[in-house]
Amino acid sequence: MPEFLPLSAFRQGLLPEDCRSCAWWLTTEGSSSLGEVEAAGRRHEWLFDVEHSWGFAGLLAHEPVPRRGGGSADPVVTGSIHFAPASTLPRFKVLPFPPLPPFSALLFCLKLDGDAPRWAAKRLIRHALHELRRRGVQEVFAVAHRTGAGGADRPACRYFPIDLLADNGFAEVAANGDVVLMCVDNRGLISLADHVESALRRIFSREEEPAPSPVIWAGSGAGPEQGGS
Repeated sequence: MPEFLPLSAFRQGLLPEDCRSCAWWLTTEGSSSLGEVEAAGRRHEWLFDVEHSWGFAGLLAHEPVPRRGGGSADPVVTGSIHFAPASTLPRFKVLPFPPLPPFSALLFCLKLDGDAPRWAAKRLIRHALHELRRRGVQEVFAVAHRTGAGGADRPACRYFPIDLLADNGFAEVAANGDVVLMCVDNRGLISLADHVESALRRIFSREEEPAPSPVIWAGSGAGPEQGGS
């Protein structure tokens, strides 16, 4: 199973090669308006600023690689996802949507290995939502495209597939043509990681109390509301 690392400025080099120098969400210009070195520098500066004002801005999914003779080599990154306040993303400001509520966050730039199964994308999104919930972020937004993944001028990593977001509890809140803004009430999220961790604590502490029902995904308004941590 993959493990997860915080995406901070000093880990920019672990991003997939075509992501390290992509600054599409960080600009309002066309995709080719910045040179590779300038775009990489802008991304690094943005990661650093967000990390120091808000917290790390994403997750890296990786597979540990065993070394000969024991230990682990450098991790092999199999996927990445970004999140940040929309106010820090110039590209969102020019999309046809109103400003997002204060204290919300935007998910963006989901990138996986080409042969990664669908469950890997869902698991990465849910870990991102869990991290945001841990920070007290109650509403998480993402931008999707109705007609599917990319095109000649729209790489698939810019916008999410609608059905992938829907599978993770997101619902449409606004649309302009084929571009759709979706949102999930993050207070209703109870992640699988929470239940596994709680179960392990009960086992090792030999608690007698029965485990709660394993509710993996509670939609907005379903069941008791979970407060942000």
